[in-house]
Amino acid sequence: MVPDRTAADLEPGTRLGPYVIESLLGAGGMGQVYRALDERLNRPVAVKLLPAFFVADPDRLRRFELEARLASSLSHPNILVVYDVGRHEDSPFIVEELLEGQTLRDGLRGRFFAPHRAIGIARQISEGLAAAHAKGIVHRDLKPSNVFLCRDGPVKILDFGLAKLRAPHTLEGEPDTFSTTAGVLGTVGYLAPEQARGIHIDHRADIFGLGCVLYEMLTGRRAFTGATAAEMLAATLSKDPPSVSHASPDVPRSLARVVHRCLEKEPEDRFSSAHDLALALESTQEDVGRWRWWSGLRFSRRVWRALRLVPVVAALAGVAVVAWHRFTDRPLPCLLYTSPSPRDFSC
Repeated sequence: MVPDRTAADLEPGTRLGPYVIESLLGAGGMGQVYRALDERLNRPVAVKLLPAFFVADPDRLRRFELEARLASSLSHPNILVVYDVGRHEDSPFIVEELLEGQTLRDGLRGRFFAPHRAIGIARQISEGLAAAHAKGIVHRDLKPSNVFLCRDGPVKILDFGLAKLRAPHTLEGEPDTFSTTAGVLGTVGYLAPEQARGIHIDHRADIFGLGCVLYEMLTGRRAFTGATAAEMLAATLSKDPPSVSHASPDVPRSLARVVHRCLEKEPEDRFSSAHDLALALESTQEDVGRWRWWSGLRFSRRVWRALRLVPVVAALAGVAVVAWHRFTDRPLPCLLYTSPSPRDFSC
């Protein structure tokens, strides 16, 4: 549970070395985030601080410090940039780039995205994950709130706080126990089945998480749901989500196949790498364009068939008028008269 803001929060004007706190941006399970100014470079930054009452938790502190070390080793346009690390009154903090925009979670909020936009976002996430996986880093907590849609900029992956290292990339001094999942860490509803079971995971767990995110972007609903966390875990382990194409008819079958391959229960049945997933998403872009053209064409054909009925309707109307004249012996409406000349025209 996220703690409420307290008097222990940093007040505007507080200094953390060269960084001057300006305001609180938000708080989450892994710390509080502040807007600050780097006086050395005169640039705005985000400072992520672990609250003092969390420092007593060795596991949380260790994960927070590991996040700093992992994130600082990554350099990619689709991954949040880490500038610096430090401590303030025994509380560790990370200095990150300040992003303008909103999280994917805020962007969704009961909505869904057009296929071409969802593909664009998912491709950028895939490319960021591929860069992290190349360094042996698995995110483990990919979800809409950990994806940031920058205003007039790229998509960014946030929060490697639950990341783990795969052998042989174990950081010096990190015990081996963190290489194998100790309990279920992550967010229910986006966990891969092997992650939910608490067994060893690899980069393909992130591919499953991205499949959950892509499913939600295309349909506006989560892939795995339930009234309780236990029900959601059970759904993840034993149920397949409804077809993407059924939930959203605008999604072409090729894109739906990509999503459901990401959501396979067994890791070996998913894409073998985030790079391969990015290539598969790229290939569906053309299908989305053709699908939109074909949908428009189908609509045009329906309109054209309707227009072809107009002469038939007009002819039937003419027959009806002539029949009405013959049976009633009344004069025809003037629009059916043919006048020999404009001067002689009359009704």
